[in-house]
Amino acid sequence: MKTLAPIQDTGWYFKLSSSINTTQTYLKNWAAGGNSSFNVTGIFNSVVLYRKDKRAWDNAVNLSYGRSIVDFSIPSIKTEDKFDFSSKYGQQASKNWYYSFLLSVRSQVAPGYTTLPSGLPDYNKGKVSDLFAPAYAVGALGMDYKPKKGVSAFFAPLTYRATFVMNAELANAGQFGVTPAVRDANGNILTPGKHRRNEIGGYIRLNYTNVILENVNWTSKLELFSNYSKNHENVDLNWENNFNMKVNKYLSVTISAQVIYDDDIRIIKSPELTDENGVFHPADIGPGLQFKELMAIGFTYTFNTK
Repeated sequence: MKTLAPIQDTGWYFKLSSSINTTQTYLKNWAAGGNSSFNVTGIFNSVVLYRKDKRAWDNAVNLSYGRSIVDFSIPSIKTEDKFDFSSKYGQQASKNWYYSFLLSVRSQVAPGYTTLPSGLPDYNKGKVSDLFAPAYAVGALGMDYKPKKGVSAFFAPLTYRATFVMNAELANAGQFGVTPAVRDANGNILTPGKHRRNEIGGYIRLNYTNVILENVNWTSKLELFSNYSKNHENVDLNWENNFNMKVNKYLSVTISAQVIYDDDIRIIKSPELTDENGVFHPADIGPGLQFKELMAIGFTYTFNTK
């Protein structure tokens, strides 16, 4: 009898997951009011891991994009836009500690606009974000603590972070912390705004993955960054949580929530307005806590190998 050779463990592990989620509402002569709408969101997540000897290499790409149509006579509305790549390589130093280097890039692919009170985008006021405007690139050198599967804490006292604003109009306005354009008294540009902002600081990244209930998986990522040279006490925060609930082989429910605070991002907390007494109130613009929540139900395909 011929004996099959055992499969060699290469150390690589792959997991790919993609989903298409849609919701649709149609109303006609509906007394309670409301709008017909059609929403679609695509989500793609991939994880590539390498574990062999004393080496650990973690790679992840997370993409999502969604749009909503509330009126076919006007353009659709962007509801989700995410591009997130990270790669972390480590060499084991002791049982649970690794000397590690991390590289990550976070951005978006489509332009964003301020919103009208109706929730529709205000195209007359121009873009507030665009492709690689902003984009955040991080290169960090430090120690990675891995006490058990699905848990890691990366501490990097030496970190370089670059903020890119590749849209000229946004760069000239000094959005996302880049140096704005220098203008004369008539508003003409003498020196264009910078497209990149460089920072050196300390960085912490915490990752957690766990099955909290049967067919319910929770993943969480917390990133903290402090700029050594400017307002180091104002720590930038990015916290993402994802709950994936598997209904059956192809149907799933995903709930995600993200909180961001960046001292260099100026957001419109309240628009300018003139009240009923004719008194003008300027817009309240400044840093603030940003929050985003997404719930998606739809078709999912997952592939993994060990």
